[in-house]
Amino acid sequence: QCDWSSDVCFSDLASIDGGGLDDLGAIGVIGREKTTKRWLWWGHGWCHEDVLELRKEIAPRLRDFAAAGELTICREVNDDLEGMVAVIRQLMDSGLLPEKEGIGLDPFGVAAIVDELAKIGLTFPQVVAVRQGVSLMSALTGCARKLKDGSLVHSASGLLTWCVGNAREEQRGNAVMVTKEAAGKAKIDLLVAGLSAAKLMENNPVAGDGKGSVDDWFGSLRTRVA
Repeated sequence: QCDWSSDVCFSDLASIDGGGLDDLGAIGVIGREKTTKRWLWWGHGWCHEDVLELRKEIAPRLRDFAAAGELTICREVNDDLEGMVAVIRQLMDSGLLPEKEGIGLDPFGVAAIVDELAKIGLTFPQVVAVRQGVSLMSALTGCARKLKDGSLVHSASGLLTWCVGNAREEQRGNAVMVTKEAAGKAKIDLLVAGLSAAKLMENNPVAGDGKGSVDDWFGSLRTRVA
C-alpha cells in the first residue's frame, strides 16, 4: 500500500500516451520522495464512448474502471486532452515539475496535446518526445528491480493492473520491448505511459521548493481528473 503522506516530493514527471479516438489515452506520473528517493507511480486513463461500441468485449471492464475513478469516459471529443492538461497544470502549480524534460510524449499523433500544452506555456525543452519500443528497456528493467526492492510503489489501480496483465515482453535482438498480448482488446497504455515517465526519471531531475506534500498533491489529482 502506498503511503502518500510519508515524505515531501523532490520532483514529479509525467508522460502521455495519447492513443486515438478508438483507443485508450493515458497519463503516467512518477514522483520521487525527497528523503527516501522512493518513486511513486500514479496513472489515469481516458477513452471515448465510441470505444465501448468498438471494443464490446472489454466494455464492461472499462465501465468498471470508470466507476472506480481510474478511467474517464469522454462525452466530448476533447475531454481527454482537457483532462490530461488539468493533471499537467497540477504539476505546474505544485512547483515540482522540472524545467527540462518534465513531460514526455509519445512522438506519434501528439499534435493536439502539443497545442494544448503550449497554451499553458509548456513547450520544448520542458516537453520532449519519449521513444517507445526497445527504447523503454532500461525503464522496464529498472522498474522491475525497484518494485522488487520496494523503492517503487504504485497506486494499485485496477486499470494499471489490467494493463500490466495485457503486456508481454518480446525479445528484439539483445533488447526487450513491451508489446500487447493480443491486438485490439489488450490495452497497455497506462503501463507504457508510466514506463515513459520512468524513462525521464532516469535523468535524476530536480525541481520544486520542497514545500508541497505528496499527500496533498496526489489527493488533488484524485479529485480533479474525472
